[in-house]
Amino acid sequence: MSKFDLHVHSSYSLDGNVKPKDIIKYLKKKRFKGAAIVDHSTIKGATEAMKYAEDFLVIPGMEIKTDRGHILAIGIKEEVKSRVADELIDEIHEKGGIAILAHPFRFSKPKIKADAIEAINGRNFPLQNKRAIEYARMKRLPVTAGSDAHFLWELGVAYVDMNAESVEEAIEEILNGVEIDGNQSLFHPIKCKIFSFFSSAKRGFGRVE
Repeated sequence: MSKFDLHVHSSYSLDGNVKPKDIIKYLKKKRFKGAAIVDHSTIKGATEAMKYAEDFLVIPGMEIKTDRGHILAIGIKEEVKSRVADELIDEIHEKGGIAILAHPFRFSKPKIKADAIEAINGRNFPLQNKRAIEYARMKRLPVTAGSDAHFLWELGVAYVDMNAESVEEAIEEILNGVEIDGNQSLFHPIKCKIFSFFSSAKRGFGRVE
């Protein structure tokens, strides 16, 4: 089994601070086999990361804010356009990917029937992740885990264990069920919020879509 961080943001996200090549370099040092780079509303970060992905699987994706919460489009071959949840999920499937409900219970209760649930998010508080795990079990849905990293030091704090040599294999593994693990401390999400606040202030509190 190998570690994969399935929720990573690069500098192509408005609130991201890490260049795609540095994401790969850092995670390879931590013995990760791959990562899903899911920048806000763009696939450009994943596309650039693939240029540096020797012995490392980059799973292309996007994080999209919809009318009913955030969705991770994992394994898509091109950018998705819809921002209406049901339509977006159909579009993700059409473009070869799967839809994962991102960080449920952080902002509100889940209102989307996705392919999988992000059960451990590195930026969530432990209770939020606990509720996500319970929700996934109740709905009998596959689970994923990811750091939701926007800064280098966040990378790899939450991850899945799976065997995958291609994007297609990664999708199959996720849908069949993977082991999840990650940070469950109170300190880490608090630190993330502090760093995010100052980063947001520096860019003039620009809204991230």
